[in-house]
Amino acid sequence: MSAVVAGVCLLVELALGVALLVGTFFTLAFSNESYRHTATPLHQALNGLAFVLAVLPLVLTVWVGWRRFLSDRPWEAVPLGVGLPLVALVACGVCAFLSIMGGERVTSRHRARQELAARLALRAEVEGGAVHKACDLVAADPRASAGDMRRCREFIESRSSAEARWVELTKFTDSRGDFQSWHLAQVGLAPDWEWGKVVPVIRHDQEWFLRTFYETWLARTPDLPSMDDLGRLQLALQSSTRYLGWDARAVETLRTQVLPTLSARLDAQEPRLRALPDMDPWVLDAIRDRIQRLQTKPDDGVEPLPPLPGTPSAGDIGVARMDDTGALDLWLRASPTSGTFGDVYVRRASYDTEYEKWLAYLGGALRPGELKFIPAP
Repeated sequence: MSAVVAGVCLLVELALGVALLVGTFFTLAFSNESYRHTATPLHQALNGLAFVLAVLPLVLTVWVGWRRFLSDRPWEAVPLGVGLPLVALVACGVCAFLSIMGGERVTSRHRARQELAARLALRAEVEGGAVHKACDLVAADPRASAGDMRRCREFIESRSSAEARWVELTKFTDSRGDFQSWHLAQVGLAPDWEWGKVVPVIRHDQEWFLRTFYETWLARTPDLPSMDDLGRLQLALQSSTRYLGWDARAVETLRTQVLPTLSARLDAQEPRLRALPDMDPWVLDAIRDRIQRLQTKPDDGVEPLPPLPGTPSAGDIGVARMDDTGALDLWLRASPTSGTFGDVYVRRASYDTEYEKWLAYLGGALRPGELKFIPAP
């Protein structure tokens, strides 16, 4: 091989080595940020190994270049010649990737064990009499039972002040006011964590919860609500829909028993609210729009449950149908052991990433209009 060709090959390998090093550096930076407080020592060691592996091809390329052009030692003694850095680049790149993935998997499994241990400890406390932690258990355990929710409900109802009830109710919302959610797999309604759909953390007593949540919001704001209160209300209304996992009874109760009172309150307060200097008119308009949608289209985006194709087995969690476009309609229970078909509605079009997974789970392609019961994962 001529010196020119060898030089070009080494420059290409050098560029690839730099690219591998830079890519690994940024990947590790994002990984370390994601696992900043939870990375295990083994995870950190594997990340260090990945960085060393990323540096190695670059060092090897420089060494091969030195042997080829600057050293007096025999070039023939270098195994694979200028191909050595390329082989090292591929091998080290693969090993670095596996090292990073392995580290994240180690920490994820460690975190899962910690979360499970914490949930078990919390459950032991609640069942041992710590009723003030009953709602913490429901908010932390995706498999919380109807009995767990009953304890939470009883504790909330025992609070005499609206503010004390609100403290417990907001354990089921995030910092902005949106209702927290679980993935379908976490509650046992799908085989895989990444199958898209999420459902509210509240899996039992949804009708009571929604009514109590909004009634408590009203009780806390007898005068003019703050901008923060209105922002929380807007986000809560936005996620209180059938399509996002609330059952029909809960949404109907919200629509008929709560929203009229809420709407009347806003009607009375709106002129004064709009006159406030820090008021964002968009929030008020968004609340109005969401109330109107819930009142006029409570089932927006949700297909009605068709007649069942027979008697479901005890372990079936729902029923599926393929429509004329090939999309899948899924009507699921609230949880594997409670609720009725249709409490959770999922629609997956043929272009959705988990469409083929659902088809495979159902046992293959369905004919348009065909219904099939969905077994528990």
